[in-house]
Amino acid sequence: MEDLPRALLLGGPGWHPFNGHLRLALGAREVGLHLAGSVAQGADPATAYAAAQALGAGLRGASGRDRFGLLRSAWERLAALDPASLGPAAGRDLALLLVAFDQGGTAIAGTGLAALYALDAAGAVELVPAAHPLLATEGIPEQPPGLLAPERGPGTVVGAARAGALDPAGCPSWTLACGVHPEDRP
Repeated sequence: MEDLPRALLLGGPGWHPFNGHLRLALGAREVGLHLAGSVAQGADPATAYAAAQALGAGLRGASGRDRFGLLRSAWERLAALDPASLGPAAGRDLALLLVAFDQGGTAIAGTGLAALYALDAAGAVELVPAAHPLLATEGIPEQPPGLLAPERGPGTVVGAARAGALDPAGCPSWTLACGVHPEDRP
């Protein structure tokens, strides 16, 4: 059975690389959304945790009939969040990677990202160049940003936050650099 697309975010720099991070999987096998995000990473752990939980709670109800509807719903729900619930920077430090899928393919969108990689058993390959419009937004966008809809979507998409990210070369694997341990499930 083929793995579903996943969204992962590299840990941040410093002593608490996963402070304010979250991962969610929404939907079903036919239509779904995987997301990875980071918010309030520079705040104390309790504040960052609360901000990540508020972000997750706000996005958890996203729904749609297809990958595009799911992305649209996620952006609408994000726009409806109270910025004050997203930590001291009110969401301006948000890094969010969304990977939506349906029977027709995959759609990738995000905000606050500096790089995107496709990850498979052979390693990681950069998905878009640094000047790509998908990497142009920061924080909570006023309008839903563009998306990437590759003909054949990668199994796992890894994002690096604009605020800084761990160097995967310093970790035993890319997934560990994203906080995923071998016993974790997608």
